[in-house]
Amino acid sequence: MSIETLRTILYVTSAIVGFLVIYSAARQKSHLARYFFFAALCAFLYIFGYASELGAHSLEEIRFWLKFEYFGLSFISSFWFLLSWKLWYSRNPRFRMMVLVFVIPAITLFLVSTQEFQGLFYRSLRLSDIDGHHLAIIEKGPWYWVQLVYQSAFVIMSIMLQWLSWRRRGGVFKSSGFWMFVSTLSLLPWIVIYQLGKSHNGIDLAPFGIALSIFFIAIAVLRYGTLSSEEVFLYSIFAGIDDGVVILDRDGRISDFNAAAQKIFPWLNSSSIGMPISDPADASLFNFDAPLKMEKVVELAGNKRYYQGRFTLIYEGRSVLGRVYFFRDITDSRRLTNRLRKLANFDALTSLYNRRRFMERAEKVLANARRAWKNIALLMIDVDHFKNVNDRFGHAVGDRVLAAVGRIIRRRCKKKGFAGRYGGEEFVVLLRGAQREQALDIGEGIRRSIEGIAIEKRMIPVRVTVSIGVSSCTEKEGAYDLDELLISADRALYLAKNKGRNRVEG
Repeated sequence: MSIETLRTILYVTSAIVGFLVIYSAARQKSHLARYFFFAALCAFLYIFGYASELGAHSLEEIRFWLKFEYFGLSFISSFWFLLSWKLWYSRNPRFRMMVLVFVIPAITLFLVSTQEFQGLFYRSLRLSDIDGHHLAIIEKGPWYWVQLVYQSAFVIMSIMLQWLSWRRRGGVFKSSGFWMFVSTLSLLPWIVIYQLGKSHNGIDLAPFGIALSIFFIAIAVLRYGTLSSEEVFLYSIFAGIDDGVVILDRDGRISDFNAAAQKIFPWLNSSSIGMPISDPADASLFNFDAPLKMEKVVELAGNKRYYQGRFTLIYEGRSVLGRVYFFRDITDSRRLTNRLRKLANFDALTSLYNRRRFMERAEKVLANARRAWKNIALLMIDVDHFKNVNDRFGHAVGDRVLAAVGRIIRRRCKKKGFAGRYGGEEFVVLLRGAQREQALDIGEGIRRSIEGIAIEKRMIPVRVTVSIGVSSCTEKEGAYDLDELLISADRALYLAKNKGRNRVEG
């Protein structure tokens, strides 16, 4: 193929690239269009400059067109990498990263522009006459290899990011992602052949590789709408939504997912696209027979997070194409619900049942005991001289006394029954399956444990004692009535107080 024919091909290609530059400028609403615009502009400068270099008639003209080319060539791989980054991460890179990406291209452009004063990029430049055309014979300098390694690395990283993006969107061949990936991949053979010195007459093949890749890019842009603002806008919402989203096709294979879903399901990755649910523990959540709503608990940084899942069907006409699963973080609402439930059922100071909840549960236990003719016992506990504690040491110390008494009662009765704060400094304990003697023993154990504690206030120990009244109902006696048990226990409590306090009576 003659050099004149090669020039014509490059000029036609540069015209196509110029059209893409204008097209991308008109699509600036797309978050990819900005990077595509600069990458295409750089490609235009490079291809047009090299075509003009092939038609140069002197060394000075070749020098001029070389500098013109590198205004584009230095930065093509940088902008293409940034486009690939945005395609995969759906966000702009940080300013620091932008600076690092453009440092080497900027140095390259400076060295090429000042080539006459140093030989860091080209050691020498001379002419060779081929078929009546002047071709540049270049002896490469040390920085040339730095730029080559840089460009190759960024091309390879762009290929990887585009491949991941294409796979994440389902690995469909009839898609913009596939053609973008192929366009970048097609550059590598041309670069390798030229760098190995296998090109005819030493002609740089990179512009022709770009010419081929432009064909694939045109398919991606014009046929599949790579720069479509609507598609990019919708996918940006999908990628950035806080709820975890997983899309399954009609056969139960993963079609797509967002970053939030990966936090909930760590087994999700780019290789999951096109595959069924791989984790047995989570497969039931995505079963087509699963309920409309489901829950998932995840350990994140040592804390439990609660997610509520639901799904909706995707239709095309009357045919079901698949399902979209949404997983919302309900941890805060779950914790608030639990807290409200606890406040509604438990005493905040002692963590025992409050009076209402104790009475509700006690009625149910008594009803069960009545049907099964089981023994039931009830303890009524009162802190001795509690008003004096509050008056002398203050309510803060009084609260500490009640909290300590509550802890002891809960610990001593948790295997046999449950306890509640009946009111003020009074507590009640219901014991299942306990006869009168057993209840008296448990009451005595509670009394001794409380007698052994002392709350200090300004180095003065606050001694605590309790009086306990016990009532019981055996299978022989019957009369499973909560009010009767409370009245009987209350009478025994007053008997204990009248006998000197700090004792158990029943």
